[in-house]
Amino acid sequence: MRKVLFRMLMIMCLVLPVIGHTAEAKTVGIFLDAPVTWVNNETVRTMVPAKVKEKLTGLGLTLLPFDTTTLAMRTYREDNRMIVNQYYAQPLNRADIQKICKELNAQYAIFIQVSNAPPRFSAGLFSMTFRTTVTCDIRVLDVETGKYTVSKEIVKDGSSTAVVAGVPSFDNAYREALEKGLDEMMFKANMFPNPTETEPAATSNTVPAATAQPANNQ
Repeated sequence: MRKVLFRMLMIMCLVLPVIGHTAEAKTVGIFLDAPVTWVNNETVRTMVPAKVKEKLTGLGLTLLPFDTTTLAMRTYREDNRMIVNQYYAQPLNRADIQKICKELNAQYAIFIQVSNAPPRFSAGLFSMTFRTTVTCDIRVLDVETGKYTVSKEIVKDGSSTAVVAGVPSFDNAYREALEKGLDEMMFKANMFPNPTETEPAATSNTVPAATAQPANNQ
């Protein structure tokens, strides 16, 4: 009888740590790469994490604070001399986001890029109008593999008569494209597969898991 109890105790000691490890929430960071003068807008900095957190509800993920990922991006650009001036910085790519995530101990990144094509100019009798096409790319990056698990692109035409620092401002078109992209993006559990190893993350917000969550991706 003692041998049986001893064996049961040994099995529990081996199994419980594995259960605790796999149950640990996967950590996700939001990375918004967009024109500097627009991305620093308070409305944008509030809207993006709120919408993403709402979309992730039910997946049991841990979301890094948006300020943490924003600071990490800015520091990375400074260290790699990617900041041209106060209005422009070189865009980040997949490898850059992967490196930043590893420093933050995040297993996944929601990488959002907002950009526009060269402005087209037209002049009226009493006004000048600039037109452009704004593109919003939303991708989920698996940091361990360096591959995207999903990618969605939204294209939005925009126009402007306002000029900031000598260039036209397309803030409204940026916002509309981003909001449309986040509204249409449906995050699924299979976009965040279990990593082979999970490390403790920085202070963050855990999005609660639902009792049942479909795993099929559209």
